[in-house]
Amino acid sequence: MSDMVTLTIDGRQVQVPKGMGLVEAAALAGVEIPVFCHHPKLEPVGVCRMCLVEVEGQRKPVPACTTKAAEGMVVKTDTPLIRHLRQGVIEFLLLNHPLDCPVCDKGGECPLQDNTFKYGLPTSRLTVPKMRKRKAVDLGNFIILDEERCILCRRCVRFDKEIALEGNLVVVERAHENLISTATGEAYDSYFSGNTIELCPVGALTSKNYRFKGRPWDMSPAPSICTACPVGCNVRLDFRFGELARVVSREHPDVDGGWLCDRGRFNYKYVNEENRITQPLMRRGDQLVPVSWTEALMEIANRFRTITRDHGAGAIGFIGGGRLTNEEAYLFQKLARDVVGTPHVDHRVGRQQVASWDKYGGRLVDLDDADVILVVDVLPAERMPVADLRIRRAAQRRGAALLTIGARQQEYLVPHTRVPLLPAETAAALRQAAAVLAGGDGKLGAAAPLVEALRQGRKVVVVWGGEDLAVGQALAELLQAFVAQGGERSVRVLIPGEQANSRGAEAMGVRPDLLPGHRPVAQDQAGMDTGRMLQAAAAGTLQALYIVGANVAETYPHGVLVNKALSQVPFLVVQDMFLTETARFADVVLPAAPFAAKRGTYTNMEGRVQEVDPAMPPGGESRTDGDIFLAIAEAMGKKLIPSRREFRQEMERLLGELAADGFLAGAPWPAEAPAPAAAADGGLVLLAVDRLYGGGGTARFDPGFRSVQPKAEALFHPADAAALGLNAGDTVTLQTAGGALSLPVRISAAVVPGTVQVPWGAPDGAVNSLLEGALWAKVHVRKRVLEEVG
Repeated sequence: MSDMVTLTIDGRQVQVPKGMGLVEAAALAGVEIPVFCHHPKLEPVGVCRMCLVEVEGQRKPVPACTTKAAEGMVVKTDTPLIRHLRQGVIEFLLLNHPLDCPVCDKGGECPLQDNTFKYGLPTSRLTVPKMRKRKAVDLGNFIILDEERCILCRRCVRFDKEIALEGNLVVVERAHENLISTATGEAYDSYFSGNTIELCPVGALTSKNYRFKGRPWDMSPAPSICTACPVGCNVRLDFRFGELARVVSREHPDVDGGWLCDRGRFNYKYVNEENRITQPLMRRGDQLVPVSWTEALMEIANRFRTITRDHGAGAIGFIGGGRLTNEEAYLFQKLARDVVGTPHVDHRVGRQQVASWDKYGGRLVDLDDADVILVVDVLPAERMPVADLRIRRAAQRRGAALLTIGARQQEYLVPHTRVPLLPAETAAALRQAAAVLAGGDGKLGAAAPLVEALRQGRKVVVVWGGEDLAVGQALAELLQAFVAQGGERSVRVLIPGEQANSRGAEAMGVRPDLLPGHRPVAQDQAGMDTGRMLQAAAAGTLQALYIVGANVAETYPHGVLVNKALSQVPFLVVQDMFLTETARFADVVLPAAPFAAKRGTYTNMEGRVQEVDPAMPPGGESRTDGDIFLAIAEAMGKKLIPSRREFRQEMERLLGELAADGFLAGAPWPAEAPAPAAAADGGLVLLAVDRLYGGGGTARFDPGFRSVQPKAEALFHPADAAALGLNAGDTVTLQTAGGALSLPVRISAAVVPGTVQVPWGAPDGAVNSLLEGALWAKVHVRKRVLEEVG
């Protein structure tokens, strides 16, 4: 039986896939059927009746959105009856619709406006006053709802129910008093709320950032890639009079599916110059004062030369690269190794050790047809939010077995199985599961559901944070045992990088043990990683640090060490967009341009290489990171590249070798064996957890994002809180070997018993001050500082 059907639409014969809706079939025939409630990514509901069409053999018009194409079907979309019906729909919608077009944000890209011009009556027959509703309802962190403009298409409600799978939005009241609201009556709290603004066919849902700011015809649009996380969603940047006015989606079906998270959509105001550093700064006593580029570059060149002469090039360390383009990352490591002559270069500025794995390459679309998804010690909604939508759909719609394993447990509203483990237990549990899967004996305990799922599964996708290498090696044993069961079994691993281009930086050689193209460095020639560089700086053996696009004062998990290193290193250069906590220690601060001013490529977490072109000038005196690297090399009397043309050819060759199919290969597993995790000896364990809106970079310095920064708080499991006599809102002091921090208490069943979890990147509580380089620490809890309770 053929999978295609042939039908006739307005006299045009067209062949379409069987089961396709008439709205999409008509589009293939070049016929536009007007819609309000229908959207190709949502299930059809047929509530607006705007898409009514006549079908031969049917007694009355049918909604095109809910009617499937069938063999021999004859459809008429523009008859006198259909035009009359559409005119009636428009008249009904406009009865109580306000005359807001001159001030409505949707003006110029509004289907209701367009269809009113095409089908609407010139006058209204309404003789009584229009119904009045609220004009500016604060729906959530980023959205204003205008109840008068809402036409109740339910797109927003359906997105929340079908795509985000959260159940936040509902229709309340009855008949003509229907309103969009939240199920709880509280604020709309979702990482994906901004998608409802794009889905809304009228101006009922508007962005607080963009409200009353411009018109579509005022905008200069530019395609780009979001750099807020490693998913690499495709976006369109809309500029108005040189300022970035809004960010909207630009669908790539295999990457983002047309959706954006709220950080990618709303965290853009920092691009405009208000809070950015836009000229070089140099320390004069206790102050950082503006200087010329010439002065700043000569200071760097002279100090690097002096340090090299007196202490050797190995006394200089380079840290950064995960925010850079592939091309800039390549230049960064080339500047370190070929110009300065130091082997000490690393992009890993937080907890992550690997950003890819050559043995287990995975694609985001692998999540769509996996029958087992293992989320191992990572929070996908916080690290890779749009990709997390694929995980949710796989579990909810296709029944994929979703297991969350480890000490970091996400609060999923879709069917899933929790395998809560303390940090020191995770690797051992995975190894035990591998042994049982391979036919061995042993008591599984909490890992029993894992073995059961893997025995039944055929395609397994693992999402792992790439932090604890012992867990990675245990995963390898587990996946080998899974494949060894025989049959058609496949394995994929996805590792979300800590920065947008962590995987690209790794491939470009911004690691002390790797050269560009993942070529290994001889063990006796490998440089120091970030942790060892900081230790050497604190000990006085490293004389200079050059830190690019990284706020290590906040991201590195050893607060005492990093503060000592930054304050004691004789010469510190920081290159960033903002005066971060790290930049405040610097001797020279170089102003870097934002992603929107760059030309090059980024590599997302699956290895996909995506191009970007500059959409704006750098701003002020700031320069792109690549141009700064070239200028430093020139100041040192050397050429970093022969010419820009030859450099492009070199990068094309390198990327071509690494990514013959458009995807960069993964890096080999590190040669250094991981140290086994120490047991917590029965005490509580402090664990830092990611938050999408956290961090000391773009979110912190965006004026439109300050209100959603994560709060510094200590999260306890209810059982632990009860044992300690704690209530929500109490203040506790967390004491570790690294330091102490006083925080308010929050109680959550999502927290793994035995752990105390504190968000990364909260502006009022630096959790790294409690850590000493490890991923977790034993913690002592005191209530209200004076009363000791645990």
